[in-house]
Amino acid sequence: MSDDVTTETTDADAATDTSAATEEAEAHRRRTIIRLLVGFGIGIPVLIELATFAGLIEQSLLGGDDGDGDENGSDSEAADGSADGGSGTAAPGETGVGVGDELLPETSQRETLTVASFRAGDDRWVLTLAAEVENTGSEPYTVQFASLRSREGRRVEGAHQPVTVPSGETGQVTGTWQLQPGTRPDRVVVRTAVGDADATDHEVDLGRIPLEGTRP
Repeated sequence: MSDDVTTETTDADAATDTSAATEEAEAHRRRTIIRLLVGFGIGIPVLIELATFAGLIEQSLLGGDDGDGDENGSDSEAADGSADGGSGTAAPGETGVGVGDELLPETSQRETLTVASFRAGDDRWVLTLAAEVENTGSEPYTVQFASLRSREGRRVEGAHQPVTVPSGETGQVTGTWQLQPGTRPDRVVVRTAVGDADATDHEVDLGRIPLEGTRP
């Protein structure tokens, strides 16, 4: 009888020990899972911050190349068949005088470009310029368009007459040049004279003038 009681007691103790060990293992597993979750919760934002910081450092040290391809060869020039491939310098026609601009800011009189027409013909491309001249001086002021220089380096003479504007009045001066197809205007010479003084030639950079009409 005593042996049976002893056996039952031993079995109960063993079951208790096994249950306690199981509960301890389960508690340990839960603590491990909690630690992992906490670690992931803290570690992932830290990794993201580190990656962002590293990207900022790399960009600061190496710099960016964005926009280089857009500056070389404008879309408008490409549409006219003469895209420019410069790097860092303004393409021809980007900084020159356009309609509404003053041709000769250095003079006391005012010469404002009012017409800039570039039209394709059958065998010639014709450039026409006109400017309004306001003589604010005390002597007659003579203005004349002279020769034109193309982007290709050709010097082109045109049809243009000098216009003399009396003091306090306003006049109009025009010039026309016939260029070979494919030739682009770059600079024009404007000749001025005050009273009986010798004439002075001023070379003026032209802005981009769109080609109109049908090309041959």
